[in-house]
Amino acid sequence: MPHWHRIRSTLVLGLLASCTLISIACGSALDVPPAPDLQPVLEAYANPTVNVGSEIMAAVADEIEETAKEIEESKFFEEILDVIVEVQQELQAATDEDGDLVIGGVKFPTPNGVLQIAYVCPGWDERQFEPDYDAEPDPTNGTIDLTMTLEEGRIGQVVWGVAMNCRYLAPIENENFPASFDGQVAVDLGLGEPVPPDQDIAALPVTFVVEGTIGFDGSDFDIRQSFRVTLDNISGLELLVQVEDGTFNFFFEGDTQGLRDSVGIYSCNLEERECTSPFGSFSW
Repeated sequence: MPHWHRIRSTLVLGLLASCTLISIACGSALDVPPAPDLQPVLEAYANPTVNVGSEIMAAVADEIEETAKEIEESKFFEEILDVIVEVQQELQAATDEDGDLVIGGVKFPTPNGVLQIAYVCPGWDERQFEPDYDAEPDPTNGTIDLTMTLEEGRIGQVVWGVAMNCRYLAPIENENFPASFDGQVAVDLGLGEPVPPDQDIAALPVTFVVEGTIGFDGSDFDIRQSFRVTLDNISGLELLVQVEDGTFNFFFEGDTQGLRDSVGIYSCNLEERECTSPFGSFSW
């Protein structure tokens, strides 16, 4: 979990208070930047349109395997979600029993507003995991800048922004590997509606749409992908696969792999290059 001091909290709370005051005192519409429309992506997950067979899998199987590996090993989605959860916890701590936000002794009833979140990334210094580590945030480690809306005190369904060469350490099997992400990101928080401050985001199926570059252990990987994760299920990952004729979903669940297409669900093995289901089997 990132340290709150790495987020420019004065900027966050200042904009929050300003936006809320405008909405209450003036009664005018807030100038809220439009969130990316992720509904077509969510529809694509819910309704795959392609009947997958040998030819399609032969064309995309290697890319699926490589993309999943880069996402899982780099864990950049955790870095971004941790920032969102940290802000959510601050909002929850400042929300009273009536659902009103209290900042500096001033009450903002069920506020509407915009949060501009600027998070300074932790970098590659191993000391960050020590309990007493308290170094000043270093902008040379990169940043994550996110836009989050408040809708009657709840976090808007979509959070979006950009990571600018955000450096962090990705833990894998008791080792920490230098990782980074540079690019654009949009996140659907998976509830289907604005998220209450006390909602456990880690239990929600969160959908990412990203375009950028993953850096991991000294190598770079360009990514333009939508994927879905649930933080409470660290072994689960679902990719939205785009092909010429439409989309299908490929999922990883522990040691299990499979796909869901317009016909049904197949159990797959990328290493053995085959998929099977009651509807039939195919290999490539």
